[in-house]
Amino acid sequence: MNIKKNLKYIFLSTVFLGTAVYADFNLLDWEYRSKIIGGANTEKGFVTLELPSSLFSYLKSDLSDLRVVNQEGEVPYMVAVEKGESSVQSIPSRIFNLSFGGDTTSFVLDTGSKGELHNSVTIQTSSENFRRIVEIEGSGDQLAWRTLNPQGQVFDYTVRDIKSVAVRDTTVYYPEGAFRYLRISIFDRGEAPLKISGASVSRQVSLAAREISYTPSVAVSQNAEDRTTEVVLDLGAKGIPHRKIAVETSSENFNRAVQISESDDKNNWRAIGYAYIFSVNTPKFTGLNLEFSYPESNDRYLKLSILNRDDKPIEISGAKIIGLVRRILFNFDPSKEYFIYLGNPDAKRPQYDIESISQYVDFNLINQVSASLVEKNSSFKEKTPPLPPLSERSPYVLPTVLGIAVAILAFLLLRLVTKLKKSSPEEPPPSNLSV
Repeated sequence: MNIKKNLKYIFLSTVFLGTAVYADFNLLDWEYRSKIIGGANTEKGFVTLELPSSLFSYLKSDLSDLRVVNQEGEVPYMVAVEKGESSVQSIPSRIFNLSFGGDTTSFVLDTGSKGELHNSVTIQTSSENFRRIVEIEGSGDQLAWRTLNPQGQVFDYTVRDIKSVAVRDTTVYYPEGAFRYLRISIFDRGEAPLKISGASVSRQVSLAAREISYTPSVAVSQNAEDRTTEVVLDLGAKGIPHRKIAVETSSENFNRAVQISESDDKNNWRAIGYAYIFSVNTPKFTGLNLEFSYPESNDRYLKLSILNRDDKPIEISGAKIIGLVRRILFNFDPSKEYFIYLGNPDAKRPQYDIESISQYVDFNLINQVSASLVEKNSSFKEKTPPLPPLSERSPYVLPTVLGIAVAILAFLLLRLVTKLKKSSPEEPPPSNLSV
């Protein structure tokens, strides 16, 4: 399987004709702008611009109110999210020689005689709440074994109560090889052996995404009622896309569940995921996991609720928030002046032809440009809000109109009753005749 060296771009714009969108741009409607700066050697042609974090607070979360403009008008562009590329190929294998001896659980996997490349083993177990060091060895004949990874680690953290949490990682990686046999040794070191139900071998090929990290301000407080440590992270501006956190702590020998919440006002919080952090340094096990991912968010604030239960709170000294790089691709002419315009809440996502053309662009060979600080657009004119209804501007109008209407209806009803009485025939007088 051939994997391209250049990173895969996931494009956000969709393919439509780009001519209709030009009517969408009006210089008076865009409140902010940022000048695009080319390098001294920037040539005419396609360029990319990495969106700085300072731009996101002026944009909608889907970036639909971003426009590139030069003297001739609107310039078609494409927004790209740079993501890593990965592929997983399962390798058929057979497990045998599963044994429990002393402080070690071990078994052997046979991948067959095809000689396929592989680099990871995933252990299948129904056990919960464990941490183990795992050693992986490889062999072609089960006589001579080579150590592939002496210090792999697997873990599971499961809480089954009102707030259920389940986080686990039972995959161990090692350098790519074609060994037919793999020997897996799980060091129990006095703990109950894991309940092994099987294992799978695979080849995982990944190209890391290009990421950008931010250093938020950190506020730590203790919630005695929920028995949690609450860590509020402030990026300083809304709109910045992020998806991963790495916490910093000097504490050791702990394992805690973490609830992740997001907010744009630090008052209304929405839970977006759970994680598990630990740091263990003992003769039986040494390892840590202080980084975790969550669904991508654009909110300014994140809250980490670390579940302490009856344990002493851990010390949080800092954190890093990590997001994926956003770029735009467009045609650039160094003889012209370019600006990014932003800040139009009524703008719709632009639709350009450039995405269908971008597949023929080599991103490794094109120039990069940058954006200056955001400034106020001097041509911007704030739209006059529509007048409120007459009933809100003059609160006595509606009661007065209703009163007049009721009076008119009463008058008409009275006239109708009077008219009916006049038109009805008089009753004949009673007769005095008797038989």
